[in-house]
Amino acid sequence: MIPLLERGIHALGGLFIKLVTRPKLVNPQLLLPQQSASDHVYYILESNRLSHKLLLKNLLRKQQRHIKDEQILFADSKGQAPLREALTDLVNAQKSNDKLNTLIIPIAIFHGRLPNREKSWFNLLYAEAWHEAGPIGSFFQLLVNGRQTLVRIDEALALKQLIDKNEDSEATARKTARVLRTHFSITRRSIIGPDLSHRRTLINLVIKNPSVQQAIDQQAKERGTSRHRIERHCVRTLDNIAADFSPITTRILDPLLNWVWGRLYRKVRIANIDRVQEIAKTHQLIYLPCHRSHMDYLLLSWVLYRHGLMIPHVAAGENLNIPIIGPILKRGGAIFMRRQFHGDPLYSCLYKTYLEQMTHRGHSLEYFIEGGRSRTGRLLAAKTGLLSMSIESYRDNPQKPVALIPVWVGYDRLVESKSYQKELSGEKKQQESISTLLATSKILSQQFGNTLLSFGEPLLLEEHTHCENPAKDDVKQIAAKVMRSINQAAEVTQSSLLATCLLGGSPSQSVAELSDKSTRLLNLLKTLHPELQLIPEGKPSDWINEAAKMGQIDQKLNLIKINQHQAQELCFYRNNIQHILILPSMYLLLAHRLESGKALSINRTIKMIYPFIQAELFLQWELSDLTDLLKQIRTVLVEQNLLESNAEGGWKTTSNPLVNTLILTAEPILLRYYIVLRTLARYNEISAEDLIESSQKIAELIHKEYGYSTPEYKDKRVLESFIEQLHALDFLTKVDGRLSSNFDTSALFTQAKKILKPHMISLVDAKLGNNSNSPPLPKI
Repeated sequence: MIPLLERGIHALGGLFIKLVTRPKLVNPQLLLPQQSASDHVYYILESNRLSHKLLLKNLLRKQQRHIKDEQILFADSKGQAPLREALTDLVNAQKSNDKLNTLIIPIAIFHGRLPNREKSWFNLLYAEAWHEAGPIGSFFQLLVNGRQTLVRIDEALALKQLIDKNEDSEATARKTARVLRTHFSITRRSIIGPDLSHRRTLINLVIKNPSVQQAIDQQAKERGTSRHRIERHCVRTLDNIAADFSPITTRILDPLLNWVWGRLYRKVRIANIDRVQEIAKTHQLIYLPCHRSHMDYLLLSWVLYRHGLMIPHVAAGENLNIPIIGPILKRGGAIFMRRQFHGDPLYSCLYKTYLEQMTHRGHSLEYFIEGGRSRTGRLLAAKTGLLSMSIESYRDNPQKPVALIPVWVGYDRLVESKSYQKELSGEKKQQESISTLLATSKILSQQFGNTLLSFGEPLLLEEHTHCENPAKDDVKQIAAKVMRSINQAAEVTQSSLLATCLLGGSPSQSVAELSDKSTRLLNLLKTLHPELQLIPEGKPSDWINEAAKMGQIDQKLNLIKINQHQAQELCFYRNNIQHILILPSMYLLLAHRLESGKALSINRTIKMIYPFIQAELFLQWELSDLTDLLKQIRTVLVEQNLLESNAEGGWKTTSNPLVNTLILTAEPILLRYYIVLRTLARYNEISAEDLIESSQKIAELIHKEYGYSTPEYKDKRVLESFIEQLHALDFLTKVDGRLSSNFDTSALFTQAKKILKPHMISLVDAKLGNNSNSPPLPKI
């Protein structure tokens, strides 16, 4: 009678679980491993909860697998059938039969997987916590959060691999139990995060930190004011800085953002999230995404939450701390900061100490290494302030492993596209406000294609820091590695393909011509980079139709046209993949322009220019790698019918329509280098401001005369970044605010005359006064 009653309760319980839960499985393929006749599979849950046991059975039943209760183990069984005893029996069975293969699959289940903020009944009902709820709390947790259930399935543990012949069965069982409990603890921390301290307590801890106290003493002494007054100022400052994370706010934002993305984007596509899920088990994570849109941090947090990872606390500019929006962002994990820390050592100390406290508690962090949003689609030079704080914190406490996660974000169409073009054309950046928020709500009626997130290879600080060296050396090297890793993680959007083909040819093309070039370009990219995962879906004709609907191009019957405004916008998307195409484009340009087309001459010229290209586009290859790399590129170009041998034993371009497109992708970059370096040589010594202004004027003239009609080509930030990179690479010397070249540019200029079109060279030289009626440029 009792077994019958028990079966009835379990059947009703299973039905209840089926009704109230909507489980999302991480790694569902691991639930049913490939098995042989000798495999004995067991499933282990974190705790002995009937609801979790029934949920597991329901999941297996859906896959036509029925298991016995004896096949379900519990890391914490509350004293009933202790794990160690069950494992001892399994170890004995395994030892007695060498052909037996006992597999134990860990299953972690979370309902409403958010950090517990305060130990109250209210939050207990709404979120997972580190302490387990009682029967009533568990029931309501399931009832309220059942539709937000995450089931994390990990690799099966093969018991035979843990058996040591010199150990008795009980010792092996204890060791296995310890491994499994540690696994569940790590999984819980990686998914829901550490317990959140009360915000006021955290602020007080920061104030009492010795380094902050010392900074307060210093400022009180310098300003001749009381410590108490400075401390009150620090409390107010930290109140503006500190996040006020709220599980309730995050629960509300998740379905809201899900709805917003459904309105804006056709699909959010994700690559390499498994890398992050794996490293989250062992390391504190710091996400370092490129910054192209205000959507970046919202998308990243949403994606991480949806894939069972801790929501990071995000360093955000104070410009976003506006009424209504600011408090919501704070409750979503925003840590507000000033754009500049220089000149305020106390503020810098407060911010650094706050981040250290968050790091030591195991919170994930996120900040944008570029500082601000890129208006051109290229990566901006790294701003290393926050990175420096993170690296110094790790060097002070290397026991806590930290991993940096580079993230590449791409869009078929930017929400801020119009405002970016206005800024590039000279208008001031519009400040964030409630009125601008209301104005941007109109975007919900528009379509923006796909958005792509790709996670790069994690950088483990234990492998990239050297405590015997100055911290600034580590910061410099790691920043460069992060920027290159972001670009290495790049994927290809359909907008970037179309933009490259449209800007590298006539402003008017037929649908057939554009489709053909886009197909050829995609094939080239897939051959050069087989690691690409998120290549555009569908046919080029579909991409063209969508681009027309989004207003990026004009389509009339079979004819595609772009106007000046559209060309400016398309530059952004072309620049997203310019770093992928620059070397094959350069190779074609040189094979087309150099008389001999010899591989040796092409390689020598690319190596001469490469340091500039590498610095601007954050390319991962070292100069010593180029010979082999260029040989591989040449092979692919020949295979793709873009290059062929000539009668002299060199190389020449074919009549393939993609050739001219790729040449016109590389040429504007080289022309900009020529303009800046020629201007620098002309004036010998010049301030950075004058160098930028002179270069801008010449670039603008080039646009008008020869059709490079895009403000981003003469964008001040692009020129500033190039000049900064020249200085970082020691090609420039800066004395008393004035720049001068410290290398012989004559070889570069000689080569430029062979590569760039003569009328462009003449125009630049004439503008700088280097013609027959002017004195020659000074030789450096």
